[in-house]
Amino acid sequence: MPSQKKRPVTLTAADREALVRVTTTGVHPASMIRRAQVLLALDTSTGEVDPVEVIAARLGVSGETLRLVAKRFAETSGDIWATVGRRQREQPPV
Repeated sequence: MPSQKKRPVTLTAADREALVRVTTTGVHPASMIRRAQVLLALDTSTGEVDPVEVIAARLGVSGETLRLVAKRFAETSGDIWATVGRRQREQPPV
């Protein structure tokens, strides 16, 4: 479980509710839904988290995907929308 030790994902109640809403209602891109599911699965505020292998098998993603989503969550200082959404291009194309 390296990603949970290095970069624990702790969500507030409002963040959890927003992510559950993204995964269950409305029309959202598949990548956004997948990242929201990963964040919900890695959330340590609800108690003990399953091992990475179990979460990856349950969600149908690789362990690397779990690591990258946790890393992006840490890099964005816990902003769930910056984590699940698309990255904005730093510079416009030439």
